[in-house]
Amino acid sequence: MAAKRQRTFISIEIDPEEKKAFNDKVEKEGKTVTSVLKQFIEEYMSSEVPGSLPSLIEITQRLKLVEEKIQEINLENSELVNKSKQLVGESAA
Repeated sequence: MAAKRQRTFISIEIDPEEKKAFNDKVEKEGKTVTSVLKQFIEEYMSSEVPGSLPSLIEITQRLKLVEEKIQEINLENSELVNKSKQLVGESAA
């Protein structure tokens, strides 16, 4: 008979809304809470420098900055296209 693997549990305190959102996302992805958290722990433990992975908050903040910059660039491009059209229209007249 194979030896039974020993297990232990981790408890964390989390806001009910955040827990529900997490559970919903995990379920939508066809995963389990346990599998996602175990994967995170494995990745965290295998990183060369513990804590070197950016946090979800940091990634979210970086993404927001990138999205804002893209919006600025799109606005600038629209303005340049409009100016170009005006110049072409003026030179054609």
